[in-house]
Amino acid sequence: MDMSYEPNSPKPSAHASRIHAGQVVFIVGSFFVAFVISLTLLYNQIDSQVFHEGTRSGEQPALNVWFDSNAPLVYLAMTSTDTSMQMTNRHPLFPYVGVLPVKAMWLLGVPEPVGVCLVLAFGVGLMAGLFALILVMTIESMALIWLSQLFFLASSSFVFWSGICERFPLGSATILSVTAGVAYYSKKKTVPVAMAVILNVISLSITLTNWMFGLLLSLSFFKIKTAIKISVYALLVTLALWFMEQLFIEQRNSLVHVDSWNQRYIFGDYAGGIYQKIVALLGHTVVIPNIHLYGFADGVSAESHQMLGVAQSAPGSGSLLGLLLVIAWGLILISAVLVWLIKTEKTKFDYFLSFSILGQISLHMIYGVELFLYGLHVVPLLLLLVARGFNELRGAARHVLISSLCVFVPLLAFHNIAAYVEARPLYLERYEERLQLFVHGASSEEVESQLEIQEP
Repeated sequence: MDMSYEPNSPKPSAHASRIHAGQVVFIVGSFFVAFVISLTLLYNQIDSQVFHEGTRSGEQPALNVWFDSNAPLVYLAMTSTDTSMQMTNRHPLFPYVGVLPVKAMWLLGVPEPVGVCLVLAFGVGLMAGLFALILVMTIESMALIWLSQLFFLASSSFVFWSGICERFPLGSATILSVTAGVAYYSKKKTVPVAMAVILNVISLSITLTNWMFGLLLSLSFFKIKTAIKISVYALLVTLALWFMEQLFIEQRNSLVHVDSWNQRYIFGDYAGGIYQKIVALLGHTVVIPNIHLYGFADGVSAESHQMLGVAQSAPGSGSLLGLLLVIAWGLILISAVLVWLIKTEKTKFDYFLSFSILGQISLHMIYGVELFLYGLHVVPLLLLLVARGFNELRGAARHVLISSLCVFVPLLAFHNIAAYVEARPLYLERYEERLQLFVHGASSEEVESQLEIQEP
């Protein structure tokens, strides 16, 4: 059937208008769905993640309990203008999106806990919206676009981290901002230098190591000499913004300071070997395995069982459904990568995406302990690669794929949500025990001793 039209025919423009409107609805809807989910979870749980004044930072009841997260310290960074927990040596421009909007809302009468929830939920919504935008720019099939977004929302990374007071959703949003820029400019073949500088600044704003995405963008579109200039400009802009933070916070971090605690995250034994790290990054971040009741802060052989972790878990452990899902996810990932390698006509976006994934894997072979913590930095990139590969399928192969994903995604959501519901009481039990002991002035040693006595 001939689908061509004369240039003056209104049908193509009407069709294009409908598609465009549908894409906008999809992107905006993705933002609001993720925002509402995150805000609901945060609003109901923020009381068990706050920083307790009068208790030392290292003895905060919520610290490290939820898969090594720093929820109370991030909360402090978002509510206090005079704290070293801003950690601007590692998170250079976080105060602009953390404490600044929270304090601005407080001046308007919004309580600080609610302000924190709104800012964090906005970060989650922005992450989902940018993921949707990239899908729209790079994938043809609307069915595959919708299923990829639902896949992301069903992943263990989204389910377990969208309601936690952490920087990672905002960090993921900066990664996806750069990725969206690459997707857009790949079609235009060139990036304005000013835009490249802006995207580089965005990439390193929340987490310094995410600058790799800005550097990859520069290397993808420019010669080495120009890429170096862009990097220098980005550093100068970031440095200027870093100094300007002193207008609203007490700058208590040096840009070149590396604390001794952070060095424990380099080649740590807890994360295991290469295989276990890859399993955690590529498997646990999508399909949650059995949760073990110890974490990096306890040590692998600890008996106190204060922390929740998955670093030592086997993929898909805990239930038959989990095992089947992780096998299915492995097949999806491998087959999509093979199709991508064989059939996809590579663009600068594809090379950027592949090197970004390899960069994240390489980074966390060296740095990190509970690698599930970094899931929101990795999973969107993996799912974009999967979508790019499956985008090449046609006819019966695509129908089979869509049908399979329609079964897989709901089961994945059910599994991860059920695991999350089971994990919350485990967290709250440990949080309450630590809260009661710490508020009475017990030391860390007394806390561990008391918890050992309480073990059945």
